[in-house]
Amino acid sequence: MEQANAFPGWQIVGDGAVGMALAYRLHRRGEAVCLTGRTARPNPWALTFQHPPDPAAEWPCPTGSGPGDQRVERLIIATKAFSVAEVLDTWGPKLAPGARVYFLQNGIGFRRSGDLPADVLALDVVNTGFAAFRSSDHAVVQTACEPLWIGDEAGGVSPASPAVSDDLDRLVAARFLVRWTSEIRAQQWLKIGVNAVINPLTAIFGCRNGELLKGEETRDFVDRLGAENARVLEALGFREQAEGLSETTRQIIGATSTNVSSMLGDLNRGHGRSELKFINHPLIQAADDHGVPVPINRSIADRAATAFLESRAR
Repeated sequence: MEQANAFPGWQIVGDGAVGMALAYRLHRRGEAVCLTGRTARPNPWALTFQHPPDPAAEWPCPTGSGPGDQRVERLIIATKAFSVAEVLDTWGPKLAPGARVYFLQNGIGFRRSGDLPADVLALDVVNTGFAAFRSSDHAVVQTACEPLWIGDEAGGVSPASPAVSDDLDRLVAARFLVRWTSEIRAQQWLKIGVNAVINPLTAIFGCRNGELLKGEETRDFVDRLGAENARVLEALGFREQAEGLSETTRQIIGATSTNVSSMLGDLNRGHGRSELKFINHPLIQAADDHGVPVPINRSIADRAATAFLESRAR
């Protein structure tokens, strides 16, 4: 049952490419959406969405500048991992009892103990191949649409709440490839294994994803990092994900060949913040905990960190 004075739709925080793509596809299905970013936008905000080879579609996106008087039942956090704490500080007090919060971040370690009320459901979303990029401030192009894996800490074979089941049905109706999983941690580590290759390498070499497979040096790094990451995933008990990691990484590089990775985008913005803490560092820590040598990972992470320090100094 909807709470009194509660927004009945999807509150999306993060008006980057993924947030814009999510908002369009939900809106197209007839779902109520509200998109909020760091910058105040016109309401509605004239946006353009394209998923080639389909033609571009212009649409009026409902926006907001921050929490209002209404409670929120469905909150999608589509920001970078380093912004999650700030989002929860702002939006946490506005969550309705029984609200669902969907986390779309790369990596792990961005949640704080007790950062959500006990009656609010936290759902992790892993989008291994759901990719999009902003072709301008008001236009987004979706380049890949792989399954969105959704799960929770309880690891049940099905959602524990009928409200979550209803949310998933709505996402499926909006033509998202949504899959509930009891093994969301395995999916998270699979994505870490992939992102720990693509993100720092594109930041270091200043290239789009697809270029990683074109040069001899970058191809060698892709292979060597993939081999190290597979050994870490196997040590963590994720043997199935480890066995196909190198091939999965190459497939995602190919599927997102024209994309600028999120880490390269952060580097280009020059604010000095990166997701290394949530992607590469947990992988290296897991390697240390299990006695798996990862010298290439350490070197690449250090080089990427140096690049971010230098960008902040400019």
